[in-house]
Amino acid sequence: MRTELSAIADMLRGAKDIAVYAHTNPDGDTIACVLAVCSALNAAGKRAVPVCDSPLPEKYLFMKGAETFMLPDKTVHEAALALDSSGLSRLGGAGKSFLSAKKRAVIDHHRSHETFAPLDHTEPDAAACAEIVYFLLDGMGLVGKEVAGLLFAGIVADTGCFQYSSTTARTHDVARKLLAFDIDAADIVYRVVRRLTPAVFALKNRVLSKCRFFEDGKIAVISFLREDFAATGTSPADTEGIIASAIDVDGVEVAFAVSEVGDKDYKISVRSKENADAGDIAAAFGGGGHIRAAGCRLSGFYEDVVDKLLKAARDRM
Repeated sequence: MRTELSAIADMLRGAKDIAVYAHTNPDGDTIACVLAVCSALNAAGKRAVPVCDSPLPEKYLFMKGAETFMLPDKTVHEAALALDSSGLSRLGGAGKSFLSAKKRAVIDHHRSHETFAPLDHTEPDAAACAEIVYFLLDGMGLVGKEVAGLLFAGIVADTGCFQYSSTTARTHDVARKLLAFDIDAADIVYRVVRRLTPAVFALKNRVLSKCRFFEDGKIAVISFLREDFAATGTSPADTEGIIASAIDVDGVEVAFAVSEVGDKDYKISVRSKENADAGDIAAAFGGGGHIRAAGCRLSGFYEDVVDKLLKAARDRM
């Protein structure tokens, strides 16, 4: 293990009460990492609790231990570990709880990462945070079948089932080691990547039918407005992954998913191909992420928000 991971492992070994934090509006990678660490530590005789300030998307409720997630409270934990969080703000309402712990550590893989704990390990070249967490838990001798299944799910979620350019030889090697635990990889891939509820299927069809293209087809914008959620019985948590259908269109270099999450408040997902940097586009609005996948938040009237995104993409293509 690298020096920082070894120090984090020592922190976990020396603590009995540990809170493990997912970022706000959690995705598959952060959920899988948190549950894997909690499963491993609890099996080792610790008391580890998963914490998140937001509900889990329905598609990830199949993960072992998903029902044990807790909202942040006033409990002061002996140790705290944040996973897949690029900054303190990414913990949302759980940030204060994290900071109250006596010992704190972070493991992340975002290029836009900002240090916010005494022990902070970041690997921007890792395809998924789960890829790094594997080395932490393997170094502690705590990887078993349940942990392997969770980490495999995290890797599948953040690599689009090994499709994204962030996937490396190491990613595949970690996946190979996880598969050796006889996990049901096909079922995990189905649940993480392919499965759709009828409501999400309706949402996907509805928003893609209204997808708009700009700059001779180089920029695509899909929008999830409150009327779309109301008509399909869905929520912003159900939008994950739908943007892939826009960036996969021939000729599209940048795709935006604009999700209305409040009054004049929009959550933006950005995807890009080789001629643009999604992370750089998101950073223009205080967000961040990876070269091919990033996100940010914008406030204002819908068309003004779209105009700002289009300008940012044009300036960086």
